[in-house]
Amino acid sequence: MRSSITKTFRRTAPKQVVYTCLFGHYEVLNEQPISANSNWDFVCFTDRSDLKSETWQVQKIVTQGLDASRESRRPKLLPHHFLRDYDRSIYIDNSVILKQRPEEISESYGVGDTHFYCFKHPWRDCTYEEAEEVIAGQMDDEARVREQMDFYKSRGLSPHAGLVAGTFLLRNHNDAQVIAHGEDWYAHVLRFSKRDQLAFQFNSRRHELRYKALELDLLSNPIFSWPNYNQRLPYGFDPDLYLWLNPDVARAGVEPAQHYAKYGRRENRPLRYHSTFELERLANKYRSDKGRLYYNRHFYSRVYEKYLSPLRAEDLTLLEIGILGHDIQAKSPEGPFSYAPSLNMWRDYFSKAEIHGFDIQDFTAVEDGRIKFTRGDQSKVKDLARVLERCSQPIRVIIDDGLHASPHQQISLGFLFQELEPGGLYIIEDLHCQPSRFEPEGGLRTLDFLRSIASGREVTGAFMSDAEVRYIKDHVESISFYDSMDYNASDLGADAIAVIRKRTL
Repeated sequence: MRSSITKTFRRTAPKQVVYTCLFGHYEVLNEQPISANSNWDFVCFTDRSDLKSETWQVQKIVTQGLDASRESRRPKLLPHHFLRDYDRSIYIDNSVILKQRPEEISESYGVGDTHFYCFKHPWRDCTYEEAEEVIAGQMDDEARVREQMDFYKSRGLSPHAGLVAGTFLLRNHNDAQVIAHGEDWYAHVLRFSKRDQLAFQFNSRRHELRYKALELDLLSNPIFSWPNYNQRLPYGFDPDLYLWLNPDVARAGVEPAQHYAKYGRRENRPLRYHSTFELERLANKYRSDKGRLYYNRHFYSRVYEKYLSPLRAEDLTLLEIGILGHDIQAKSPEGPFSYAPSLNMWRDYFSKAEIHGFDIQDFTAVEDGRIKFTRGDQSKVKDLARVLERCSQPIRVIIDDGLHASPHQQISLGFLFQELEPGGLYIIEDLHCQPSRFEPEGGLRTLDFLRSIASGREVTGAFMSDAEVRYIKDHVESISFYDSMDYNASDLGADAIAVIRKRTL
């Protein structure tokens, strides 16, 4: 067994080192049999006192109170702080097992003025696409990742500008350019996502880093085998959430990662609070206020997920009234407009649906494939009728996110509810935020109208005919109300969005 390092590393000639990082109880340390035939040092940085190895020199470092993932990135991205006595280093993830001696690797990729070698990402070439995968896989906090991507977009990082894998890094880590890049790289990991590949491309361009992304297959190459996972914690494992979902573990005072590794995996313990959140991700991706990150942050996506997830693979028609947002209008006050966040969200969420948008402003440019647009005024039945002429089948879902004025909402409801497919859904947003300047004095607000219908009370529609009111009363199966996460808009309460389900025949 190699002796553990205390304060300094033993000298080798030349001064070169292979190192890895293992913090917390994320996974079991993989041994490196190739080290027996190498003159390079093999060093494992850790925060654990119990870690032992036959092939690694185990170096415990003083932590800075960070989460285990970011603690591990500190030696990974800043080797010049930890390996000053070495001129060249090979960093490998713990999931890597070397097949070649490091001497051979260094000789193959150690010529010229390139001081940084890595691998291309095996599946993507775009930082923004990788960010979506990180979010979808719950590998990191979505708000933090999206803030990072927004920052990079504002600074001009183009899509498909390249993407590397951080699995293997061969560096002359004391080179001034490599040091400068590493310092900023780590700063971005602290500020933004812990997934360091998201920050690499932006910072490598900022520092004009001379690096080489090897044209080798990460999954099958002569240098190493990967992945070699040994009892690894799932991506996005949240110890606080694990304890909350498993109160017996919290009461026992057991460290959550250790408990999951020993017991939780085989007992199929819960790890996630939400089973699905795809619509929320798409809302945030397209910067819709139906999500929980941008603009009014209504978080209606959670309500839509509840009702629409069973319909994702169905061949249906969805109509949304009201597309324009303040952010879109600010970029082009006079129009026409070429970006419709919610329509893009619906297109991605439903695999077969025909998506129709309706707005008084010109969004003709958003038409593309399954997305169609009709321009008109929702308070005019003749304009609404033109939408129906363009639909190839009955409408299953109608969403009113228009002017939020009771006359407009009720005129649309009175006409379109009759055209809604039996069993379909009619959803009206922002009932808690209806501008008083659009509400006629003495008129019945839409929220009060719907509550009367839901409770079976007699009601007269101020903006629809008696026949339309009777039709709604006779054909409503249920009306459910939910709140908004925009807590600054009103008092808390189920008064923001109504989901009306039509009876089946």
